[in-house]
Amino acid sequence: DCPVGFLLTSANDCSGANSEVTYATAMRHEMRIGLPLITHHKDRHILSANIVVETAGVDCPKSFWFATTGDEVPFLPDMADAFVVGLIASAMYLGEDIWVEGMVSTRLANGLDTYQNVLSTWWPGIFKTVGIHYECLVERREDLRPGGVGCTFSGGLDSYHAVLQLLPAQVKYPGFSITHALMINGFDQIADLDRRGIAQHMYSIYQSTLKEWDVNLLMVDTNLRSFRRTILERKEQVHSYSSALATCAHALGGVFGRFGISGHATYAYNQLEPDGSHPALDHHLSSDQLQIFHTGTIHSRSRKTEILAEFPHVRESLRVCFGALSFDQQTHMPLNCCECEKCVRTMVALIIIGKLDQFPTFSKRRAPLTSYRNPDVLRAIDDHHLKDMMELARRHAQDEWVEILDAARVRRRVMEDEAQNTAVTEPS
Repeated sequence: DCPVGFLLTSANDCSGANSEVTYATAMRHEMRIGLPLITHHKDRHILSANIVVETAGVDCPKSFWFATTGDEVPFLPDMADAFVVGLIASAMYLGEDIWVEGMVSTRLANGLDTYQNVLSTWWPGIFKTVGIHYECLVERREDLRPGGVGCTFSGGLDSYHAVLQLLPAQVKYPGFSITHALMINGFDQIADLDRRGIAQHMYSIYQSTLKEWDVNLLMVDTNLRSFRRTILERKEQVHSYSSALATCAHALGGVFGRFGISGHATYAYNQLEPDGSHPALDHHLSSDQLQIFHTGTIHSRSRKTEILAEFPHVRESLRVCFGALSFDQQTHMPLNCCECEKCVRTMVALIIIGKLDQFPTFSKRRAPLTSYRNPDVLRAIDDHHLKDMMELARRHAQDEWVEILDAARVRRRVMEDEAQNTAVTEPS
């Protein structure tokens, strides 16, 4: 039986294995994704699937799940798209072929082949192309695409900019205006799956700030982080993070018809190096009813800083920090550590444009401002960010900062040369 609005592909009649959509290789370990189930508890709705990983020593959860609260159920029955997308990088890292119960979009299946090719080409020593066996491939009617348009949101510079760029006043074509921003509880820094502390507090803060732009904030809870941290090292998590974001959009298949993943680099050629989210990568995670697109690449990070500095609610709540979450005891707003590389480059940009003192989230822990002028501090920043900040300094006629940042680039190159020479001379 096939739900209304779904068409079975000719490759598979949903009755079981079919050689045309089976790519499993003999004698390889397998990852099995069970039939998706939707359950309810009070006002909490849960989409889950049992997961079996055969590689020895991998102690990941037995079930992969997503949960939301509210009156509406945002999940689609029997659709396994979210689970395949969420686990594809882990399976590639382990070298396990995937067997999937439930229905998967034909377009997504085709895209995952290319997604695998890209990852295995960019990082061949890390990600291996694996076989995927689909129990049931389907094509869904285009006219039943949900009307929701969303993007991931964390309260940082890229996510605020993505929301801004998708506002109705900025969007040229119908059907691309943002309706929802999505905060993920259980992906990165926010992991409060009972919503008894940090997660609910962060949600309350950004729900209020996004109302300034008439955008609804959704939160999805998931144990995705448990799978990724159990299987993938930190570097591998970074190399595959767009799939981790897209999986949550697929889980909310009853809400989103289009979903943007915000990038941090522009289309400038020297910035389009391999990355976990990339204009050449993200769209391959689309299904027939969910268009995944890469957004935010029209402006550099320094230009995003200039644009967003004009909005009071952004200034009051911006958090870019790599460090642990903390909050101001009086305002209860999130704080930045003012020490990590990401904080430093954001603060330097704000100093250059003369707006740092207008951002209270950077006010509590920062060092004397002279320390941020030290090229030895700044050399920890990636070269393309240093070049971007130099352009910002030129736009604002800050010649002293141009010289400081240029010196930091020189010291960074020296540091890289020393590291390379050390690596060459070390005994194997």
